[in-house]
Amino acid sequence: MKYLGLEISKLRAEMGMSQKELASNICTQSTISRIEAGEVYPAIDTLLKIALKLQVPVEYFIEMLFHKNVLESEKLIKDIEFHLKEHDYKKVLSILSNKKMDGDNIWLNFYLDYILHTSHYYLKMISPEECILKLKSILNFSNQTTIQFRFLHIKINNTIANVYGENGESQKCLFHYNKILKEHMHKNYNDHKIFETLITVLFNKCKILYDIQDFDVALETANQGIQKSKETSFFFLVGQFLYYKGQCLEKMNVAIVEIKEVYKQALFFFEFLELPFYISAIKQNKKQYLD
Repeated sequence: MKYLGLEISKLRAEMGMSQKELASNICTQSTISRIEAGEVYPAIDTLLKIALKLQVPVEYFIEMLFHKNVLESEKLIKDIEFHLKEHDYKKVLSILSNKKMDGDNIWLNFYLDYILHTSHYYLKMISPEECILKLKSILNFSNQTTIQFRFLHIKINNTIANVYGENGESQKCLFHYNKILKEHMHKNYNDHKIFETLITVLFNKCKILYDIQDFDVALETANQGIQKSKETSFFFLVGQFLYYKGQCLEKMNVAIVEIKEVYKQALFFFEFLELPFYISAIKQNKKQYLD
């Protein structure tokens, strides 16, 4: 209750919102004050409305009511995710080696197991087959409600698909991507963070389709990814989708003027998002289309 109140207070302050503004159309200001002071539990409908106003998933707050050390766990996860984006798996293993399993947070243990096996695979400490087997065991032997928290089951299935794709098993790879997208893409989730994961799955699918030279479906997937990115305001992969769209159009012998426009749009997003690797790659590999 204390940690929950502190976190609500922190998020409210970060948004420049007063207690009165947060309380508006939810409850009284005095109730918000008591919640933030850790004096009372909010009713579930009140907690949901607070979460919506503070733009965080309600599950985040609910977890604080059931698990100890949630704030410490959040810091750990952010640290791991940062190094994963940098593909620094040695650093990730170093972090994991200093972290003991948390008996009070079963979900965190599943997450750390998933990260451990994935890091071992990318550091070539285990084979692709071992990695897939270990990841599937997390899915098969976990409580389904727990593993679905923060869409961990989707992330694990996406990694399984990636491992298949990286080792030449494109059909098994596509099977897993399509299964994820079929089950989740059409649903209306309140937590838009799931769409970051689903758009990443779409991009992975686009890449594997291009690699196996199924250019028509790769182009369709790229367009779907661009559209979904616009709908959800998750623009991080738009440039990459446009890049693959341009490559598909090249293979399909589309008019050069159309290809040029697509690559110029891709470059715009790479520069807007300050992605130097992609800026350099497109300027070097597609300079004939950027004049």
